[in-house]
Amino acid sequence: MEESYTLERAIAEAGIHYPRSYDIAYRIGYPIQLLGILYLTLAFIFAFPYMVAGVFIFESGVVLSSIFLLVWKREIKRFILMATFAGILLQAVSYIVVPEPYLRTLFIIGVGLVCVGGAGLVGKEAYCFGFGEGWLILLLYPVIIFINLIGVENRVILSTLYISLLLLHVLFLRKKLSQPLLKK
Repeated sequence: MEESYTLERAIAEAGIHYPRSYDIAYRIGYPIQLLGILYLTLAFIFAFPYMVAGVFIFESGVVLSSIFLLVWKREIKRFILMATFAGILLQAVSYIVVPEPYLRTLFIIGVGLVCVGGAGLVGKEAYCFGFGEGWLILLLYPVIIFINLIGVENRVILSTLYISLLLLHVLFLRKKLSQPLLKK
C-alpha cells in the first residue's frame, strides 16, 4: 500500500527545515493578532485610552506569524516580512523624528504596511485552504486604513468596520486552529 502524500513529505522533499515548533509559533501569532483587534475594537467603541496598545499587540502577532510562515515561494515571505518591518520602522521613525501635524498620517501609513503583511498571511491561508474569511479580511484591511488615513470620524462606520474585522478574525482563527499540526 502506497503512503499518502502529506505536507510533512512535501516539506521534506523540498528540503525545507520546518519543525513542528515553527508551525506552533506561526499559529500563536494569529490569536495575538485577534487580541490586538479585540483591544482596538473595544478601545474605539468605549473610548479607552492608549488605543495604540491594540495596534502594537496586533503587530506583534503579525511579526510572529510572518517570521514562521511556511510558503513555497521565498519572494512571498520576503515581501510579507519587508512590508511588516517597514511599517513598524515607519511608525517608530514617525514618533521620533516627524513633527506633530504629519505624525498621525505617517503612523497610519506604517500600520497600513503592517496590514499588508497581515493581509499576505490571511491571503495565503485563503488561497491554500479556501478560507473565505481570509479573502474578506484581505479586502477589509485597506478599507480600514484608507478611512483612517483620510480622517473619517463617523463612529458608526468605524465601529462597524472594526466589529466586522473582529468577527472575521474569530471565524478565521477558529478554522486555522482546528487544522492539524505538523506531525514532526
